[in-house]
Amino acid sequence: MNCFDKHRQIISLIRECSPYVAEETERIIHKFFSHPQRIVRLLVSKHQFDDKKVLDIGSSYGQTLLHWGGDSEGFEVSDRFVTFLQSLGKKVHKGNAEDGFPMLQAASYDAIFTNNLFEHLVSPHLFLARLFSLLKPGGTLAIGHPIVPPQPLRFLWKSIGFRGWLAAEHINFFTPQTARLFLQRSGFKVERQYFSAFASLPILSRLTVPFGVHCLSVCKKRDGYKYSSKRVVEFDPEWASDSSSLR
Repeated sequence: MNCFDKHRQIISLIRECSPYVAEETERIIHKFFSHPQRIVRLLVSKHQFDDKKVLDIGSSYGQTLLHWGGDSEGFEVSDRFVTFLQSLGKKVHKGNAEDGFPMLQAASYDAIFTNNLFEHLVSPHLFLARLFSLLKPGGTLAIGHPIVPPQPLRFLWKSIGFRGWLAAEHINFFTPQTARLFLQRSGFKVERQYFSAFASLPILSRLTVPFGVHCLSVCKKRDGYKYSSKRVVEFDPEWASDSSSLR
């Protein structure tokens, strides 16, 4: 089934099972489900997320989650989104991703997807260490976040009023290269980074990197990854004990 056929099925499911009145249901469909997101089309066509058991962190109304494999699960902090997705028959865990995932079984997911969350986290490395533990051997992580454009493109974007990467609630900032290094030192091999509407055309995608303001890194878990022996154990704070899986 292609992405657009699945999308039509999702809209029918929402209309049938939504816990809200018809007017509110149609508002949600119009605002969040007008078409399959480009990131969904990419991960389905290039990385077969529709055949994987995916943990979708920050699921919202399920714009991505509802496209993944049938056993996929959501993780959300908002009661409203949890209620909505559960009404559609999806398994959704409620919690704050920075408090860890004690309710989830280690090495139980084929893939993990999260988008526009990484830049908000107080402890992004600990978050990645926990995701490493949740993935099956050879599992896939797809993580998207804003990136800081290089100069002079940064000045150009700001001059036309776009400052998305500088949103007041963001506390982490990345370039494509720093994101790649960050992921590598957390136990992941970055297989591909996508930056633009030309994502399916590798040459054009690379040419448009300087204009990009968002990066999606698709990675594989490096089974058996451990911190370098040069990293001193005493550096690890007690509150980050979940990172011991990388020791």
